[in-house]
Amino acid sequence: MSEKPPGKSKPACSEGGDLRVQTESGDTFITATQRPDGSWRKARRVKEGYIPQDEQPKYQNRMQLEATNGRSSVPSGANPRAPAGTRKPVSAIKANVCITPQDHFQKKIDLTKKKIEDIEGMESRIASGALVPQPNQVKKIQRKQEYLDEIEKLTKEMEKL
Repeated sequence: MSEKPPGKSKPACSEGGDLRVQTESGDTFITATQRPDGSWRKARRVKEGYIPQDEQPKYQNRMQLEATNGRSSVPSGANPRAPAGTRKPVSAIKANVCITPQDHFQKKIDLTKKKIEDIEGMESRIASGALVPQPNQVKKIQRKQEYLDEIEKLTKEMEKL
């Protein structure tokens, strides 16, 4: 029992399944439709080429597309844009890993020397008046002799090896 409003052309069914009506002025409307529960959806004006959200295809990422379309020539996890001959060799040993006992001692010595350098930097800033020391900084400065003793101890143990 719906009458066509004046100025509307004949209805055309789109790919989405909804009934679209185009006016003479060029506006496109999705006609009013009845829901399964019996209530009615209002007619609404849409842009040309609009596809309702529930009719849009589900997004699939590249790996899902390859799985549905068949196997890819690129193994999963590999970079398809990288040239085949430019792979870097895989190293089982990392550069900063300690391998020998001497490496362990040297690493501890280097860390302790860095703490001493920080303390000396704080002492020079305090002497020049550029820094007012906080209580935790005062404690760190007081531990300078401990760090020096630790370096001596570590170097003696390293020489024994």
